[in-house]
Amino acid sequence: MLTIATSMLGNLGAAEDCVHDVFVDFATAAAELRLRSGLRVYLVASVANRVRHQLRRKSREVSLADRADIVAPTVEPPTQVMDCEEEARLRGALATFPHEQREAIVLHLQGQLTFREIARQQGVSINTVQSRYRYGLGKLRVLLGAGP
Repeated sequence: MLTIATSMLGNLGAAEDCVHDVFVDFATAAAELRLRSGLRVYLVASVANRVRHQLRRKSREVSLADRADIVAPTVEPPTQVMDCEEEARLRGALATFPHEQREAIVLHLQGQLTFREIARQQGVSINTVQSRYRYGLGKLRVLLGAGP
């Protein structure tokens, strides 16, 4: 969940706060929850909703000129240099995407949610989610030099 929040927010500190808040809310309301799907799906959806809320709040507080600071990728140094470089390139590329495309890619690949679960969570059709995902992957191929 931290990976998902970091990929969507582009900031490790903000992602940690987001995941922490989700778990605090979950612990507070756990006895009253009636899950329609699995716990993993619920927690991933909660993280995505919290990220969306943070991004909406930030967009109201910050001018468009300062917005680049919000989505600038922050990469912790992994143990292998190649992984670090690839992760930085991927995060940098994802940071340039519209939020909806970035969210569809991250939730499907890292959150392991189905397109149907993402569509339900975002309140859009499954075709819309699949289009965002497909167009996003196409952009990634171009930006990362993997061909059209």
